[in-house]
Amino acid sequence: MLSVLIIEDEIPNALRLKEMLLQLDDTIQITAQLQTLRTSIQWLRENKHPDLICMDIRLTDGLSFELFNQVEIQSQVIFITAYDEYALRAFEVNGIDYLLKPLELHKLENSLRKVKNMIGFADHSGMQDILKKIEIRENVYRSRFLVAYRDMFVPVISADIAYFTSENKKNYLITHQGQRYQTEQTLEELELELNPQIFFRVSRQYIISVQSIHKIYQSFNGKLKIELVPANGESILVSRDKSATLKKWLNSSF
Repeated sequence: MLSVLIIEDEIPNALRLKEMLLQLDDTIQITAQLQTLRTSIQWLRENKHPDLICMDIRLTDGLSFELFNQVEIQSQVIFITAYDEYALRAFEVNGIDYLLKPLELHKLENSLRKVKNMIGFADHSGMQDILKKIEIRENVYRSRFLVAYRDMFVPVISADIAYFTSENKKNYLITHQGQRYQTEQTLEELELELNPQIFFRVSRQYIISVQSIHKIYQSFNGKLKIELVPANGESILVSRDKSATLKKWLNSSF
């Protein structure tokens, strides 16, 4: 049973979030619904931390990031906000996901799946310990794929994969040698199974490996453009918030 704390200063939004969480998993226990930074700090100091905190960022008495300065957070955190400019900071405090309002059910579902996968081998001793366990247990990530090719099946190891792409509602695996295979899994499913130190979801259409990046260009409004190898016939435009996260990922990947 997943325990969840909701921190949201707008009551209708909090009630809607609670409804969506229970719709996705009716065993979820909502431990509390809090509206201010002050009451959230007090509650987290006095109570056992839940498995998950779903928090808005702009509260009536400040930004929820202040929580991380006042309390050692021992929970997974999903940020839910109407603003996209806080994505990098959310990443820096180890938020597991960053969702924009109006909240979409399928995106919340994907985030919950990530949380449950993390908690599956976490001991709740703090977010830094969880991150260390991820690094130690790289074997939990997908190491090979069995893909169909004509009238046979071909095994492909993850190290040979340059990127995954989605085209016309079909998903493809592209190897470093330029071979292209269709895969039955969606990019959302693949994102949960791939090693995040090696693979990164740069857009709705692409999950790329660090080794597939050929060139990165500055674009407008803080966005980036990526050229892949093997070439895919187009440059990938990365959104501003994703670009900030991508740069941090690249700095930590090498």
